[in-house]
Amino acid sequence: MKKLFFIATFAFLAIGLVPAQTKTEASVDVTGRAKVKVVPDRAEIEITINENDLKGKYSLNEWETKLAIALKSAGVDAKKQLSLYRQYLATAKRKNIKQYKTFKLEVYTAEEAQNVMDALVENEISGGRLTKVWLADREAVSDSLKVEAIKSAKHDASVLAEAIGQSIGSAIQINFYPSSPAVTYRNVMLKSARNEAMAVTADEAIPELPQINFDEIEIEENVSVKFILNPEKQ
Repeated sequence: MKKLFFIATFAFLAIGLVPAQTKTEASVDVTGRAKVKVVPDRAEIEITINENDLKGKYSLNEWETKLAIALKSAGVDAKKQLSLYRQYLATAKRKNIKQYKTFKLEVYTAEEAQNVMDALVENEISGGRLTKVWLADREAVSDSLKVEAIKSAKHDASVLAEAIGQSIGSAIQINFYPSSPAVTYRNVMLKSARNEAMAVTADEAIPELPQINFDEIEIEENVSVKFILNPEKQ
């Protein structure tokens, strides 16, 4: 009797140590993508005026006057679009220096950027370059793409579920993979083109500056979604 009691007790304990089996909910994982190509509607032009330019032909104040004339002729609202980026000016301790100022100018179209570049050259300002372009309403475009990506993921999940006679339920997990927010444009600098123009003789044709175009940029948003799989219909 003692032997049988020992065996029975051991069996009971062993059963008690077996881990409970958790029920795994059937699911399907899918990836959704949406993208669009858009033309940028903002660009940044960096402009530097320097007393060293043209062998000190103009003072910094005179360069600023020429810059104002150039921007006005290009139809730019300097008060709204132009901002001072950095400067190096004479002080009581550093008097005999060549001063300079660098500005950043925001423009809205490739045509406006071209007009500014042409006006700078016409006013002997060589320190201009187009540094970057971007889309002002990028966030709204991205939000719209996220919605489309989710819809795409849901559609694909439904197709897969129907292929095995099932349907999808609620989404139980969504992962979002943000796209790169900034677009850097190749520099279009004035100095080399202007120098070429000044090097030609009166009988030669002045070379044209490189024409500015805003290439389309592609914005893409990606999501991954896990949907519950509803049981197969009987």
